[in-house]
Amino acid sequence: ILPAYNFKDSVFTKHDQINGATMLDQYKIGDSACFSCPMCCSNICLVKNGKYTGTVVEGPEYESCAMLGPNLGIDNFAAILSANRLCDELGVDTISTGNIVGAVIEGYEKGILSLSDLDGKEITWGDEDAILELIQTIADRQGIGDVLADGARRIIGKWPEMDKIILQVKGLEQSAYDSRPSITMGLAYATSDIGAHHTRAWTIAKEMEEGQDWSDDEKVDTVIYHQKLRPLFDMLGVCRLPWIELGLSERHYENFYKYVTGKEASLEQLLELSNDVYDLTRLINVRLGVSRKDDSLPYKVWANPPLTGPNAGRVIDREEFQRLLSLYYKKRGWDENGIPPAGIEKKFED
Repeated sequence: ILPAYNFKDSVFTKHDQINGATMLDQYKIGDSACFSCPMCCSNICLVKNGKYTGTVVEGPEYESCAMLGPNLGIDNFAAILSANRLCDELGVDTISTGNIVGAVIEGYEKGILSLSDLDGKEITWGDEDAILELIQTIADRQGIGDVLADGARRIIGKWPEMDKIILQVKGLEQSAYDSRPSITMGLAYATSDIGAHHTRAWTIAKEMEEGQDWSDDEKVDTVIYHQKLRPLFDMLGVCRLPWIELGLSERHYENFYKYVTGKEASLEQLLELSNDVYDLTRLINVRLGVSRKDDSLPYKVWANPPLTGPNAGRVIDREEFQRLLSLYYKKRGWDENGIPPAGIEKKFED
C-alpha cells in the first residue's frame, strides 16, 4: 500500500533506510503529545549530522514520511525530515505537497511538462535539493509554483494530460494508501465528502486483514460504517488513535459522551447523528454540482497497476466499482446519481 514514485509502484527497495527502526536508532530524541494526553504518539526527531544538521521536527507521521519520501524517490530520512519541517514552516500540507511534487516529476519524466514549464529547473526522483526548492517555489507562488499552489484541479486545467498522472478525488490529492489492492479504500476515497482522504474511512487495514473475499454487501457496509464512525470522533472532539492503535472498542465512546454531557446516548444513536452530518455535507456538495460523476477514482487506479511486489498487476475493476457504488447509494437512501431524497433537508431545520 506504500506509494513509491508517484504511485507507480507500491514497493520501495530502500525502505529500511527510512523506517521506524532507522528513526528510533538515529533521529528520535523525544516524545510529544496533545495536551493532557498520556499516549505521546508523536516523536521529536533531530538531524545530528550532514547537510541537514540541526533540523528538528515533530514527527514525521506515516503520511508525511511516505509522501515526501518513497513517493518522491527519497531514501534519506534526514531529507524527509527537512522537507517535513519546510512544509510545516510554510503552512502547506505534506500529503498534497508530496502528491503534487511527485506528479511534477513524473509529468516531466513523461514529457507532459517541459523544461520551460519548470522555469528551466530540472527535477528527478530523489533529487533532494530540487524537491526542497520546488516546495519553497509552491509556497511562494513563483513561476510554476503559482499553478501548483492551487492544487490538482488547476494543474489538470493547465495541462490536461496530467489527469493521468496526479491522484485526486474531488480536487483533493490522495492520501498515502494505494487503493488498487483494496476496493473498499477506493470506494471510501470516491465517496468521501472532502475527496481522497483516509480520515473519512480508513478501511484498507480491515480489508487487507479480513475482507478480500467479502461480499458486495460486506464491502459497502464496511465503508459506510467507517464513514459514520470516523467523523463521529471529530464531532465528539476526541482522538481516533486509541480506537486504531490501541484497539479501544468504539463502545467506550458512548460512555465518554455520557460522562461529559450527562446525557444517555447509545453508540448507534451517535452514529446516526454522524450519518445525518454526512447527508448534510452531501446536500451541500450536490448544490455545488457534485454527483455520481465526481464519486470516481484517479486514472492510475483503473489503468496503471503497481509494477512489483505482492500487488503487482492489480487495479480496481471499473465494472465492479460501479456496481458497488450503486449499492452504496441504495444503502444510503440516495438515488442512482448520488442525490439524497427530496425533503431530507427538513431534518436539519431545527
